[in-house]
Amino acid sequence: MANDVVVAKSAFYPVKPNTPVHLSIMIGDGQVGGSVVTFQGGQIGSGDAIKNLPIPKENDANKDLKDKSVSCITTVRRENPSSGHTSVTYSLQGGVEDDDFTYDATVSQVGDRAIYQVSFIFS
Repeated sequence: MANDVVVAKSAFYPVKPNTPVHLSIMIGDGQVGGSVVTFQGGQIGSGDAIKNLPIPKENDANKDLKDKSVSCITTVRRENPSSGHTSVTYSLQGGVEDDDFTYDATVSQVGDRAIYQVSFIFS
């Protein structure tokens, strides 16, 4: 669509040695959407509700996340007729400290999309 807004962000998230983290993604402002989450080149989660997704997956032998990253593509479609404001909050738990990362964008019309391309680098 010509009216798509792209938000590209990256952030560092300090992790503990050999300890998985959990990711939750929440779309705000009465809008709708979904996410695809990739780690080490493979998809590990997708859908409209990502809650406590383990990174790496529970059966992954290599649990040390330092210097690795997780990528999220979240597409939000404006459904709220009273506001074009969109926001996505990415919550990471299990690292040195739990942290929330909230990003936002405004789209013009109902049906327009905001595409959030977010990467977290584990440090």
